Amino acid sequence: MSFTDLTIYIVLGAASFINILVPISGSAVVTPFLAVLADPHTAIGLASFYFLLSGIIRVPLFRKGIQWHEVKILLPTSLLAAFVGSFSLVAINSTLLLAIVLAFAIYFFLKRIQFIPPSNNDNASRHTTGLIGLFSGFLQGAGLAGSDLRNSYLYGKNLNIAQVHGTSSLIGTSNFLLATIVRLFTHQLNIPDLIPLLYIFPFIALGTFVGSKVLYKFNKKTTNVIVAVVMIVIIVFLTKKILINIL
Repeated sequence: MSFTDLTIYIVLGAASFINILVPISGSAVVTPFLAVLADPHTAIGLASFYFLLSGIIRVPLFRKGIQWHEVKILLPTSLLAAFVGSFSLVAINSTLLLAIVLAFAIYFFLKRIQFIPPSNNDNASRHTTGLIGLFSGFLQGAGLAGSDLRNSYLYGKNLNIAQVHGTSSLIGTSNFLLATIVRLFTHQLNIPDLIPLLYIFPFIALGTFVGSKVLYKFNKKTTNVIVAVVMIVIIVFLTKKILINIL
């Protein structure tokens, strides 16, 4: 193991810790660092396996926060879309997808701060949830930031950070497991490609565990502030990426 590899492992472990406290898009940090270990195309596939390993730790740690009524609606469409997305990888217009995600993120932020009143139409709510599951699953299957969309939706439902971690991690881990299996069978990835990430697993586990312990020490007011800041950061981050792509 080289010094560069060890540095990357430590940084990714630290990213796991920070992402528990401030859950912004993991792909903004993880994929670029994995690109140091492999070519960019492979790095996107490796990111799915990284997030799968991360989810294996997160789901048990945040199991009490899982909102099963959301999972029942989000998971089926999300898995179906992730399966399709894993074949396409990033052979789609990323700017258009980012614009759609940004629109949803702004909408859910406005719902979170109650600028947009909650809907009393249960059927409309279920359709929105299904659509979010479909689109976020496709993005994750394609190696893009689908968790941003799903997390914004869940925050818009007034869930706290621990509940979002539990619910989103269960769905995301399922998506990444399916996407990784598809990529292995279609030879987008090979087993030897995944081995270096197994060395990272202890760092991921430690960062996630410590982060969860720190998170539970925050009071409701603090977590609400963090959620609002995170949603704003997501909107700014997405806007910046769109402008960079356009210009």
